[in-house]
Amino acid sequence: MYGLDKNKNFSETIYDIADEPVLATLFTTGNGYMGVRGSFEEFGSQRVQGAFVRGFIDEIIEVTEPFTDNEYMKKYYLDENKLKTFEKQDSCVNMHDFLAFKITVGEKTFFPWEGRVVKWHRFIDPMTAVYTRTLIWDDGEGNKTELTFERFASFADEHLYCQKIKVRPLNHSLPVKVMSGIDTSIKTGGQFITKTDLLELEGTDILHRYHAVNKYGFAACYGIKNAFPTGTVLGKYDDNGTVGVEFLCDSAKSYTFEKITYIVTDRDTDKDITACTRERLSTVLAYADLKRAHISAYKAYFAMMDVKIEGDDEIDAYLRFASYHTAISASMNDSVHGISAKGLTGERYNQFVWWDCEIHQMPFFLLTAPETAKHALMYRYRMLPQAKKNAREKGYDGAMFAFCSSVDGDERVWQYARHPFMQIHINSDIPYGIINYYRYTGDREFMVNYGMEMILECLKFWVSRVSFNGEKYEIREVTGTDEHHPYVDNDAYTNYCVKFVFDRFLALCNELSYEVDSALLEKMRDISAKLYLPMCENGMIPQFDGYFNLSRSLEEQGKGTLKQFQMKKSGLYHKSQIIKQPDVILLYTMVDVGIDRSHFAENWDYYENMCEVSSSLTFPVHAIASVQNRQLLSFRKNLLNTVKMDVDDIHGVAWQGVHSGCLAGGYLAVIYGIFGLSVEEDGVLSLNPVRTLFDGVTAHFFYKGVKLTLSMKNGELTVTKKGSGNVKLRIAGGEAVALKKSLSCKM
Repeated sequence: MYGLDKNKNFSETIYDIADEPVLATLFTTGNGYMGVRGSFEEFGSQRVQGAFVRGFIDEIIEVTEPFTDNEYMKKYYLDENKLKTFEKQDSCVNMHDFLAFKITVGEKTFFPWEGRVVKWHRFIDPMTAVYTRTLIWDDGEGNKTELTFERFASFADEHLYCQKIKVRPLNHSLPVKVMSGIDTSIKTGGQFITKTDLLELEGTDILHRYHAVNKYGFAACYGIKNAFPTGTVLGKYDDNGTVGVEFLCDSAKSYTFEKITYIVTDRDTDKDITACTRERLSTVLAYADLKRAHISAYKAYFAMMDVKIEGDDEIDAYLRFASYHTAISASMNDSVHGISAKGLTGERYNQFVWWDCEIHQMPFFLLTAPETAKHALMYRYRMLPQAKKNAREKGYDGAMFAFCSSVDGDERVWQYARHPFMQIHINSDIPYGIINYYRYTGDREFMVNYGMEMILECLKFWVSRVSFNGEKYEIREVTGTDEHHPYVDNDAYTNYCVKFVFDRFLALCNELSYEVDSALLEKMRDISAKLYLPMCENGMIPQFDGYFNLSRSLEEQGKGTLKQFQMKKSGLYHKSQIIKQPDVILLYTMVDVGIDRSHFAENWDYYENMCEVSSSLTFPVHAIASVQNRQLLSFRKNLLNTVKMDVDDIHGVAWQGVHSGCLAGGYLAVIYGIFGLSVEEDGVLSLNPVRTLFDGVTAHFFYKGVKLTLSMKNGELTVTKKGSGNVKLRIAGGEAVALKKSLSCKM
């Protein structure tokens, strides 16, 4: 049984083996550098066990068996010739498990499924990012022992993972033996892809180095500092790949153990990582000091992300838990890797960086932790040389970013799937993310040194990719964000975003005095002026050419549901208007491209009914659309689905890792939806707030270095500023006013 406890922490109160895989995901602890799944210290079973470091990637043999059982899958979705040759793929490496800590009471080793669990409670406090598990275990012979496990990934030092274990005999004086070590027998994708290079025990300290063996050869090193109570070191422990030090406690009433693990990889430093680890081991502080530093750093980071909902405890708590998971998904300190679709909570999706990053995930950090957002964009800049190579290989100019980006920036899409190769909207998503970053931060240095170059190279690609029909420029043969419809012309989301990027880049060239070849600049102006933007006379936006001519129902053929492709039915989607996820509605919600909103309601009403919601990214988009159209019960439902996507296991795959882009959308549904935040071209902040069913809502965000707090209560909106920067504000279409310290108005 799991859910919220009385303190609004996410908790489990009854141990159930069947829940282990899903809860391993939900109980992940991390700090953006590492993510450690909620497996148990005493045993890490496959499908449950997992630790990941951002950008620590190697190659695996990926076994996949999709099949074509209807016309749509045969002609439009799978390339069966390429399926024949597909074998190897990049993947995040499941790191060696440093949690390992076995406890033997008398002659019985503790496992939850042995003996009897008398009491069980584990929880994550999203306000401290600390995981706690407390239980009472009966060894089957009436001997009861209380065990408490506490752990966290430090936000004060991202390379440290800290554990504290307490063992308290309740009705016996049996000897207690413990083993603290590392489980090295870890598989990635069901395969052993790592090799141990060094394993040293010095007293109770452990030094361990290993590397991935297949493609990139990245190396990692652990230094483990054990702090044991009074007792006897029994020596080295080695059992089926689990290696460590064994310790026997002297007779006492209770025992406390501390285990601090320092983790470094050769992706982090040019220095020798073994020497770095030896040096760091000698300076590790005690657990209590590390915990205080961690909580202080985490609270400072998370304060901007924490939204407070009054009058709806369920939404309030699960939104906070969703934001916790978002906070631990992105690197705070470097651009080694971007923000991946499952954060650092599981192997699935291979730690690839998708378009979700710039559109669904990065805005969360842009508004709450701009430096983290900047690191995500700098990862893209590091991939720019390969993006240029990608374009050349396809016969285009400029830069063509990979739809699935990994270590090098080459395309890592599963080659047998047709649709991702046409999802070239990634080359407007990234420029949009850059423009959005500048819009909210005013970071001219970044734009001049990095941002404008990336946008320019993407626009060179679009110049070579568009086609001219004599009157208008078109973008043909693409897949939009709705992956059910490949091979379409003039996808609305793609065309409108490309137009926006051209327009903003031309304006930024003047604003930033950025020089571009005059002939190219003139070509850009021509495309910007003549790019086709689909819209009917009645204000409806066709998702792509011919969309409204398709059937409003879905014909089914074949028996497979193909859930691995997030299809709810074995349908002939190429004949149907049924879509996987929002495309047109993104233009009114997640992206701010200045689209006329006078027909938002009609488009929302139509596309909501055409969407089968087979992507988790649907829920936050629908939440924003519903509240902005005053559908308050629909808003609550969509917001709840957003923040409980994995808690309720809506798609049945939560064991694979959280849906990181969806969870980030909880915060955005409040900022973009309830408060209706946008930025006008002249830099004026615009708010179009909607009074909801909640008693009160409070959220924070940064705008050009100024901290702003938005609060709505008793029908009154209050905007408070902390900082000296100038902020102009327009509320509900009224007159723009300078915000001094605070401003309140009735809604």
